[in-house]
Amino acid sequence: MSLFLKTYCRIKGGEVHINGELFCQHMDEDPFLRSLYKHIGLSYPKFFKMDELSRLGFIGAEMTLMRSELENYADDEVAVIFSNRSSSLQTDFQYYETLKGGIASPALFVYTLPNIEVGEICIRHKLYGENNFLITERFDAAQLLEQCEALFEDNAAKAVLIGWTEVESDNHDGFFAFITASGMNEVTAESLTDLYLNR
Repeated sequence: MSLFLKTYCRIKGGEVHINGELFCQHMDEDPFLRSLYKHIGLSYPKFFKMDELSRLGFIGAEMTLMRSELENYADDEVAVIFSNRSSSLQTDFQYYETLKGGIASPALFVYTLPNIEVGEICIRHKLYGENNFLITERFDAAQLLEQCEALFEDNAAKAVLIGWTEVESDNHDGFFAFITASGMNEVTAESLTDLYLNR
């Protein structure tokens, strides 16, 4: 089965590329994702309650979906499949520190599962299709595209937002792509990996 790439976004090293073109870089304010949020003019107060992993996924999804012609799909026709290597480890450590202090933070506990990131995106865009979060050693384009293909073959989706989101301290590694069952730009695991590696 052929799969097609509608649009993609890469966030890494303080830079954002959309469809291979530099969108912005090295925002003036810290932290980076808050600066990016302001730069693209979002108004979604819940963003500030999210952990860093969810913020990365949220921003990447925003910039990918705004170029995906999402309005052409019913709310249950778009699936979301994300992956990363470290799960919610950064937030897990933060939560553990609150436990050691004697007061567990409910606000942090919510983000001790990585799939909440996908949930935040689905809530924001009212996406009711299938969703999944995979833990893999590295960005695995073949596995992500296999998931897309299975959803298309089962008529469980007509498009899939895929994402890789890895956060370590202030380092962000995000890749997002909108994959469809029909279109113009056929995509393979090799070509998707090349985009991830080379923007």
